Formats: sequence, structure tokens, C-alpha cells
Amino acid sequence: MSACSLTEAGDGLPGTPTADGKVRVLRSASLPATSLTALGYSDAQLASSKVNGLRSTDLPAIGSGLTVLPDGSFLGITDRGPNEDHLDAAGKVDGKTFPLPQFSPTLVRFRVDGARIVPTEYRPLRDRDGQGITGLTNVTGEELPFRSAAATTPLPFNVNGMDTEALARFPDGRLLVAEETSPSVAVLSAQGDVLIRYTPQGKTLDGAAYPVRPILPGVYLNRRVNRGFENLSLSADGKTAWVTLQSPMGDTKTPAYAASRVLRTLKLDVTDPLNARVTGEYLTLGSSISDYPASKKQADLKVSDTTWISGNKLLLLERASGLVRLYVEDFSAATDILNRTDESTLTLEAAPELSALGVRASTRTLVFQSTDAGITDDKLEGVVLVTPSVVALTNDNDFGIGDNTTGAPSRVWLVQLGTALR
Repeated sequence: MSACSLTEAGDGLPGTPTADGKVRVLRSASLPATSLTALGYSDAQLASSKVNGLRSTDLPAIGSGLTVLPDGSFLGITDRGPNEDHLDAAGKVDGKTFPLPQFSPTLVRFRVDGARIVPTEYRPLRDRDGQGITGLTNVTGEELPFRSAAATTPLPFNVNGMDTEALARFPDGRLLVAEETSPSVAVLSAQGDVLIRYTPQGKTLDGAAYPVRPILPGVYLNRRVNRGFENLSLSADGKTAWVTLQSPMGDTKTPAYAASRVLRTLKLDVTDPLNARVTGEYLTLGSSISDYPASKKQADLKVSDTTWISGNKLLLLERASGLVRLYVEDFSAATDILNRTDESTLTLEAAPELSALGVRASTRTLVFQSTDAGITDDKLEGVVLVTPSVVALTNDNDFGIGDNTTGAPSRVWLVQLGTALR
């Protein structure tokens, strides 16, 4: 087939697993060099961004999150835009540089045509006044934003800013996104307008140009810096959402937290998306970092996306240097910790054995390893189940800066699994 049409999956993509039980790439596609002017930025703004240290202005990162639209095209989302570490005079990280500070997280509609990603629409996220929200951090205590590596005075915080990292679609066309900074979950219109943002208790984001409701447990304010929500799942009926922290909570300078594999997952009732409720909280145990030979610290392990399978089952994307894995996570028998007296503490993260506390984590089954499919990119951040046995995966190429030292473009892979998930 020359183009990937997911509503015609039965015509072009297999609905059954591979005959030998091994995973295989059905196709991969890349985004050709695409100027950020296509996303709405002027030549003057891009020229300024280059002065500020943006090495390339034609490598958009469109795959931090991924979902499928009814017509068979894909919808991806960028994160907060071009950024990388800012160093102080002593050479220590003290914030992030934002060489294009006007950048707003952007929805990107695209199709796959042979080996090419073909964007068909860009929609920047906007506040209620129609202004781009930007990707800058919100308030004091979060990462300091700087314009360039040479800058010594931080940019102002932006209470509206979001670092979007995951995406799902309601049956009526509205969208749900997960955000890494606060961390938070937000509801968008189909056009990208922020309708409401759900934050942890105690984080009201006063002055935001859209509604903010602090309904998430306050303990999530303890998330590690830049390790909030990087994934999101939504049931097919649009009534139940799941979101998992990217990493365990707790200061990695403390040995018990540095070695922790305990990840928290929230379950939300989003039957009325503008009046969401937290209905459960569960634990997932990430892999031991010893399963990822290229990484040495447990804190290097990240959960970068999930997609809903059925009931209480999610497909979870876990990664570290050199390897990406997909697991089926089943929360059916997991302990709901939402109303436990220790829920608001980090006792669970530091526990050597959860069973000693009477807590059962989700169960997991490995279904994919990137090395088995010949995929060498280890910064995969988007996953969606296309057919019962085919997933689409996207990378985050960091707009050509930060971790991207090779000039890699945005890419998508269609992978047939060795087992059917539905």
C-alpha cells in the first residue's frame, strides 16, 4: 500500500500476529526536512533562534505523543519545543535554554506515504484568548528558562506553559494530553484550545488564561524535575483515562529512592471531560536497570507512553539507553492505594518489598524489544495500537538539539507483534 490508512487496516495492515511469534517492522517513514515556518514561526524568529543556539530549524519533533484519527491519519504532538540544559558559571545544570521561546506545543496531523511522513495540518495549543501557550515552565521552583546558553538572566515564567508529552482522542473529537512539568493532564478542543488543566492539589497556577483545577493527589508535586507525566491512555468509550509517572518519585541522592522501581499510576473518570475525577491510584514496578545493558543508573529508566488495550490493561512503553520495550500492564488485581494513609508520603517508593506493606503492583508481560525489530533509535516516545497485533511507534528527535547529536528526523515505525493484544 502506498499510504497507511488505519480505518482500512484490514486492507493493508495485518490483524493477526506474526506466524513465528517474532516482531517485525512492516514499514518505517521519516519526516523530510521541514522548516519551522510551517508551524507558524517567522523567518526573523528562526534567525533569532539560531543566534540563541538552535542548530537546525528544519527538524520538527512531532512524535512525543501519538494517536489515530477516524479517517486513518495520525495525530502527533510536540513537546515544549527546542530546549537543552543551561549551565551556570560552575558548569552545573541550573535550568533549560529555550532558543525559540515563542514556541507552543503543537498538534501535527500526518499520514504515511511510503517512506515519507506527510504533515497535513499544524495546530498550536492556545489559551482562551487565542494566544499560544508556549512551553516555558510555570512558576518558581520549576526549571529556570533561559533564552540561550550565554544568558545569565532567566526568561519570565509563563503560567500557561506546558511540556506536552502524550495524547489521546475522545470519541467526540476533543483531546486529552499529559504534561510533564506540573505534572498535569489537560483537555483540548479538536482545534487545540486548552479547555481545562488538571494539576496536583496545591498547584493552582493563579492567573492562567484557561481553567485550572487541582484535583490530582498532592504527592505528585514531588515528581522529579522533568520527570512528570510522559504518557496517557484513554478507553475506547472515552470514559476512563490512565496516566503513569515517567519515573519514581524521591530524591535520587537518597539510596532508597535512587534504586526505586515504583511508579505511580492514576485512574480518572473523564466521562465528563471538563469535570474529571480521580477514581484510583496504583503502582507499577519498572524493570531493573540491569535489563538495559547500556544504562547504569536505575533513574535512567523512563516510561514514555502508554496506550489502552482493554479493561484495566495498558500497553506501556519503557526505555533506557540502547533499548525500548513494550509491556502489557494489567491493573486488574493491583492494590488501589488512593485512600491509604501512606498515599501522601513516599514510603511506597522507598519500600524494598511492596508485599510487606500489603500492596500488589500491576502484572506485566513483555511483548516487544526494539533490538528484536532492528530499531536502533532508543528515544521512542509515542505508541498507539493500530490493529490487535500492530503498533505504531514514534520518536522524539528533540528538534535537532539536546540529545539529538546526529540530526535524526522525526520517524514512525509500524510494527507487527508476535501476539495479538485484543
